[in-house]
Amino acid sequence: MQPSTHRRPAGRRLLAACVLAALSPGALAYPVEVMTSVPVTTVIQPALGTMQATLGEILSAETETGTAVVQNADKVTTAVTEAARTQREAENFNRQADRLEKARAAYTVPDSICSESASGTAAQVSQATRAAASKLAGGSGVSNAVVRETLASLPTTPRQGGYRSALIHAAYCTADEAKLYGGTGLCPSVSQLPGGDTEARSLYDGAGPAGKDPELTFTQAQTDAAMAYVNNSAKLDAGRTPGKGEIQTATGQEYQGLLTQYKAMQSAAMQPQLDMVAASQPQDATQAALTEARQAPSAESYFQQTASAQAKQTGTMSEREFEAFEVGRRYANTAWVTDLQGMDGDNLLREMARQQSLANWLALGIKNELRQANIISGQQLALAAKNEYAPQLQALSSQMSAGVSAQ
Repeated sequence: MQPSTHRRPAGRRLLAACVLAALSPGALAYPVEVMTSVPVTTVIQPALGTMQATLGEILSAETETGTAVVQNADKVTTAVTEAARTQREAENFNRQADRLEKARAAYTVPDSICSESASGTAAQVSQATRAAASKLAGGSGVSNAVVRETLASLPTTPRQGGYRSALIHAAYCTADEAKLYGGTGLCPSVSQLPGGDTEARSLYDGAGPAGKDPELTFTQAQTDAAMAYVNNSAKLDAGRTPGKGEIQTATGQEYQGLLTQYKAMQSAAMQPQLDMVAASQPQDATQAALTEARQAPSAESYFQQTASAQAKQTGTMSEREFEAFEVGRRYANTAWVTDLQGMDGDNLLREMARQQSLANWLALGIKNELRQANIISGQQLALAAKNEYAPQLQALSSQMSAGVSAQ
């Protein structure tokens, strides 16, 4: 029999190997280095290279994008900063402009400042007017010789006073009178100031033809006519002045006493009219004030519209016209309204103060006129009392002298 080869199963061989390996005191292992790999070289590395290039492009694009974003942000920041700076500068300019405007309104002298000084001469004009009134009473300032001599003469008889009035009226003959006795010594011709010595408008508006414009500053001829009216209406002759021999008697002394009392009453009656004529005389004190006031266009406009012929010719006004000018140019003057609209702040307050001061000055004048009116009223009361009680007192005086007792 052939000897047979005994073959162990594969599982037994693997088990035996494992047992031997486990029982071995140590096993030597040698490192193995793979030098080349076809898949890595041909597939992976090219793909990695492509990927790296792509990533580089992406990084470059992102870098450029970031740079652009940063630059744009810088531009936005610069624009915002510039806008903020511009706004601050605009706000600063506006605030500065507001401060300058307030300063201009508070401290800048307006164009109408010259007109404000007109009030500074009011006191001088008033004093000059009062002085002129006392002179006019004696005929000073009157150019008409007949009127002047009549005013300056001593009291005379009513008959002689009538002759004087007729002689004065020859210079103021009216058209109606000229038709009746024109060409005579009492009416040579129609006067340029007809009725100047008999019409009250000679005191108020100035003598002249009927229908003429009122004039508050009189010419010399208008002043003469006004004083002729004063003579005819208030300086009435009640009795003559006694002579030297007559006045030394008891009757002469009594006569002179009564005449003195009459002259006192006559003076009070004349004074308001004298004040009116004096207030209508041109005053040199107004010239400088008017020259300055007329530098303001609104004042010059009102002057040309309302000033009297005398004021335009001489550049001076009477007290009456001066006060009317001061009041009217701030009320009856549309050009002043334009000046008022341009005022604000302190300038407006000053204008209001000037208005109030002017009102106070005019109120003072009214108060003074009321005092004069009260004086005249008192004198009228005295005359009425005399007329009431004098006859009774004289009757009782006669009875006392005769020794008669009242029953």
